[in-house]
Amino acid sequence: MEDAYIQSRQNDQVKNLVKLRERKHRDRQERFLVEGLRELGHAMGSGYEVETIYYCPECFPSAQHETFIAETCGNDGPPLVRMSQDAFSKAAYREGPDGIIAIAKQQSHSIQELELPAAPLLLVLEGIEKPGNLGAILRSADGAGADAVILVDCVLDLYNPNAIRSSQGLVFALPIVCTEQAYLSEWLAKHQIQTVATTPDTKSLHWDIDYKKPTALLFGSESDGLTEFWLSHTNERIRISMAGRADSLNVAAAAAVCLYEAKRQRTYQI
Repeated sequence: MEDAYIQSRQNDQVKNLVKLRERKHRDRQERFLVEGLRELGHAMGSGYEVETIYYCPECFPSAQHETFIAETCGNDGPPLVRMSQDAFSKAAYREGPDGIIAIAKQQSHSIQELELPAAPLLLVLEGIEKPGNLGAILRSADGAGADAVILVDCVLDLYNPNAIRSSQGLVFALPIVCTEQAYLSEWLAKHQIQTVATTPDTKSLHWDIDYKKPTALLFGSESDGLTEFWLSHTNERIRISMAGRADSLNVAAAAAVCLYEAKRQRTYQI
């Protein structure tokens, strides 16, 4: 049976769930929200420590949600707190919530902890601003078999609720680290990983590169692209062929195109 029941929207735990939507509260508490059954499954499956699960049966869209709660309750899982529909509607960040929200502890990762294969495929993101783009990129990185994602000078945090939602919880499935420009450049060179910068200012197309080598694909911010530092500290520059009037793609779309070309080459040994 559940450990507690919350009926009022004014309950302190409900207020704290609302607070954790903001980065300053996430950083201070070193906690974050996981909303949704699929996302929570990815977090728990990736070893994140979930402290409390809040649920509202009236919001469950399927029997799978009921089964999850029953199994979690019966297997010495995290504490369960049932909420009234009114209280849950205040706590939920999403429109059309599925009745499950959890609080989990943040994890910190360093680049030195990365365990990489002989020919890794890395995705480097510099200055990414929009959580929706980050989430979409992470889904592509996971689907294309990237070994890690490295964030440089990103202005958002991984635990932004929109990043978690748009990644469908895959933010938890990949090794993701944050680091600085100069250190990363030296680290990539030390590990003999070719660096491939995406920019419209080159003749080389994204399929001209040999991605079977150890490779780091670099993408810049939505507004400015990669900084001059990376454009002058990379082995290769590539662009995506554009047939229409547009001169560029959204960064999430561009990352997907390049990542799946790398997957194609690595899968078929082209």
